[in-house]
Amino acid sequence: YIQKFFVKAFWSSEKGLRHVQKINDKFNRNKRVELTAIGKSNATVRLYWAPDMVHSKDICLYNQGMYTFLPTIWSGRPLTLTESACFFNGDPYCEFQLEWQISNRLGEFFSRFFTPGAMLREMILEMEKDKQLLEGKYEEVTGLNVELNRRVRQLEAIQETGKAILSILELDQLLTVIMSILANVCKINRAVIMLVNSQDNSLEFVHGIGFEGEMPQSIKKYRVSLTKVNNILARVANTGKSEYIPEVTSSKLNRENVILVEGKPTSVYVAPLITRSKVIGVIATDAVDGRGVPLETRETLELFTPQIAIAIENARLYRNLKDRMEELKRSHALLSRMDKFSFLGDIAARLAHEIKNPLTAIGTFIQMLPRKFDDEEFRNQFYELAMEEIQRINNLITELLDLVKTKKPHFEFASIHDLIDKMILLISPRSKGKQVELVKDYDLALDQIWLDPEKFKQIILNILSNAIDFTPQGGKITVITGPSSDNGTRKGITLKISDNGPGIPEAMQDKIFDPYFTTKHKSDLHSGTGLGLFIAHQNVLDHGGSIEVESKHNEGTTFHIFLPTDPPS
Repeated sequence: YIQKFFVKAFWSSEKGLRHVQKINDKFNRNKRVELTAIGKSNATVRLYWAPDMVHSKDICLYNQGMYTFLPTIWSGRPLTLTESACFFNGDPYCEFQLEWQISNRLGEFFSRFFTPGAMLREMILEMEKDKQLLEGKYEEVTGLNVELNRRVRQLEAIQETGKAILSILELDQLLTVIMSILANVCKINRAVIMLVNSQDNSLEFVHGIGFEGEMPQSIKKYRVSLTKVNNILARVANTGKSEYIPEVTSSKLNRENVILVEGKPTSVYVAPLITRSKVIGVIATDAVDGRGVPLETRETLELFTPQIAIAIENARLYRNLKDRMEELKRSHALLSRMDKFSFLGDIAARLAHEIKNPLTAIGTFIQMLPRKFDDEEFRNQFYELAMEEIQRINNLITELLDLVKTKKPHFEFASIHDLIDKMILLISPRSKGKQVELVKDYDLALDQIWLDPEKFKQIILNILSNAIDFTPQGGKITVITGPSSDNGTRKGITLKISDNGPGIPEAMQDKIFDPYFTTKHKSDLHSGTGLGLFIAHQNVLDHGGSIEVESKHNEGTTFHIFLPTDPPS
């Protein structure tokens, strides 16, 4: 304001032209201004235009007008301007001849003496107007800041609600978190959430806050039929539109309603919970201080209800899914038991048939024994046959017992090589009887892993026993161990058990782990029910491992077993 006052009171055309030149030199890149001559009553101004700028005659006319009326800024008279050269007519620049009148000294003295007073009064009026304008702007900015802070709180609450939707799927916990957020952001003191029960077409209470002490049982058990359109809760659920009753006492609400009796509200606001164009419930809040539910609370709640509805619907879907999963799990367990009983029944029938044959042979010899008791050759033959058939029955029963052992694996940190050596020692009488050489090639860099010792020994025993049965007299069985990985993802140990027997026909290799499948001849002493490799396969799976077979005709068979170093989860 002081600068403006001095400009108006003490300015002159000469000073104005010099300042215009300084301002142009500092801020304008389109032209350069040159004062070629300046005196007390005249001046010559040249404008040099930048060659790379697009210009028109209009720019020249604009500058002529600016220079002509420059003195009017400080209440002076316009200048007289004559164009002596024009860039747009082919000249190298635009040139203006400027002239102005010189006031007589006495008039100029009195003018400068009295002008500051008038200018000062004018400045004061402008300052008052600016002050009022600034006060209005300040109030406007203050209001905008208040609104901005409110919106920020709303956005923060939406963010928190979004986190709840993503992270909380238990309905009771979710409703508690939502109510806590609304209490902090929407300034809700008391509220209830009612959800639609589609089975009886009603609204039922599911959650509430703000009641003194424990939630009244009458409110916990409260439900209202959706057919009662006179009830504000049912009406909002039917229409999908919010309702606000600022004065409960002067409204048509039922005074005997449980919520009104227990809560004694002075005003009530009810908003629908809508998701996928379907009302799933309502949320109601009230005020008890006579000032009503604030507009800010209603607006914020209106903003949040879609988020709340989505969260509740997700939680209900999760609960339904969880219930169905539990039901499916129970059904699966029942089916497993039924399958097991059916499987064992089939095994029992096969075992009865397998045991009947050796018992028949033994019975036949027993019937003949009284008549041929003195026949030593007959007695020796009977003894040898009876022992073979009893051993076959024992093998059948052993495999059945191995199969029905369904206890969960018990993992412990143990030496895999010590367990293999024990099983080799156990079957050594059979291997020595056939003069089969057992070769061990252990990599002791990885010796101890997590495993179930009993199940692991059963794996080794069944495969080694199978190898001895098929290895010819004087043959060889090789057991090799070493660190490995399962498709490059899990670290573990690989066990290879190889024999040089006749091999397994290619057509049968996909079936060797099936129950009941066997390639052994029924007359073989060690023939079984075809459960040995099936049990070994199941035990490997219990360890989280894998087992594969590789076999070539007349070259032998190799079983590749992979066991992870860590127990399965």
